[in-house]
Amino acid sequence: MHQLASPFAALVLVLATGGPMASSARDNAVPTSPDEAHSVERAHEEIWRRFMSPHGTFYDYTDSAGTVLLPTPEECAAARPNALGWWTPIENGAFFGGLYLDALCGRWRAQKTAAAAQRAQAVCRGLLKLAEVGSTPGFIARGFAGDGAGHYAASSSDQTYPWFYGLWQYATSGLPDEPERLRVAATMERVALGLEANDWKMPCDQREFGHFGHWSGGFAGTRGTLSGAEPQFDAAARLLFVLRALHHVTGKARWLHLYRAMLAEKPPGSNRSRLEICAQGVRYVPPGEPPRYPESPPIWTSASSQAGLRALVEMEEDAAVRAQFQLGLDANAASASRFISRFREYDNGNDLPFDINWRALNALWKPQAEIGEAVQLATRQYSAWNKQSPRRLAEADAMRDPLFAAWIVALSGNASIIAGARPDIRGALTHYRWDRLHTCLFFMAECVHWQLQKHDRIETRPPAIPPIPSRSLE
Repeated sequence: MHQLASPFAALVLVLATGGPMASSARDNAVPTSPDEAHSVERAHEEIWRRFMSPHGTFYDYTDSAGTVLLPTPEECAAARPNALGWWTPIENGAFFGGLYLDALCGRWRAQKTAAAAQRAQAVCRGLLKLAEVGSTPGFIARGFAGDGAGHYAASSSDQTYPWFYGLWQYATSGLPDEPERLRVAATMERVALGLEANDWKMPCDQREFGHFGHWSGGFAGTRGTLSGAEPQFDAAARLLFVLRALHHVTGKARWLHLYRAMLAEKPPGSNRSRLEICAQGVRYVPPGEPPRYPESPPIWTSASSQAGLRALVEMEEDAAVRAQFQLGLDANAASASRFISRFREYDNGNDLPFDINWRALNALWKPQAEIGEAVQLATRQYSAWNKQSPRRLAEADAMRDPLFAAWIVALSGNASIIAGARPDIRGALTHYRWDRLHTCLFFMAECVHWQLQKHDRIETRPPAIPPIPSRSLE
């Protein structure tokens, strides 16, 4: 991990125009252009035309007509093509839905229309249902089989944490009435208690299968492997956000006390506290390159941790702690900003094939007794999947990652970094033909747009968000 005195940290401070607290200064921001707003609106409608299930959860991909091949409940139970559901269209319902709910709440705040409210409510209910179909405390399903209930056994941190983030955004948006807000808060706390009892490990919905993701520890894997442990930055930012958000939505002091204790604690394998780990930020690996854990994760899987830092800045009342979180926000924005321009590499007219028939991967299938075997199988299937659908890689490297990088920059709240990246962000938001894309990840254009709208509205530092009184859940 790069130290604050490193050349990279120095670059961050230069970009932040003079030091860690300079990031909150408001320069002359470049406003959203009409062509951006129009493009984002077309992206929104395309998402709802093809990629949203009747249950309010995302499909990862479809063909141009919106056709999707859903796993059957029997295929989910048999772990076909693998127990994680990787490469199926229901792989990332909690991951993508949680992040998208942030955008939908921003849309509702700006428009206050019935249509905006209804779509946010639909995704919220989808997320709640993902927490209700399993039998293991703390388990969040990835998505639903064709019957609307069947699901794969393995979840992950990348599903569970965005689930919390999206529901926190919804609960605090002012959109839900009190009974619905209470239901959201109670569900969040119920899932958190299950995770806490499991030492903050993400359980599978079959206890003997193991877990995939671990927030309270450091990174336990080795380079080039997927062990289910977390990069230290992601684990720290995610755990701290969830604890602080639980205090916010429940008002219960125990979550605040635990949050403060975890801030100062050094996780196993680290000589830094979680607050110090968050202040370091990360250096994202370039699109198309394998992750270099524990300190250089992929942009798109780690971007949600930047959202957690942004939320922590808004909720935290201690100025010194806020300043440390802001250092991490700035470092991440500086690291990600150089990748936004890759949008230019995407050819909207390409004719690369995209085959939605994930069942072809069953040719490689074999039984899996625990999560490690499932990861090994899914990794072998990955090469076959890319050969079957090379369009998927093109969209990942030149559409998904530039948009996620733009969101990381927008979340920083750093006016200087945002202004420097604004021309590329505008280009990324207006470049793509949404109707010609096969993967749903362009929903991130909406996240970027509404985060920039929020940035343009807020003061030098948004006031700390007061907790909701604890009596509401008692």
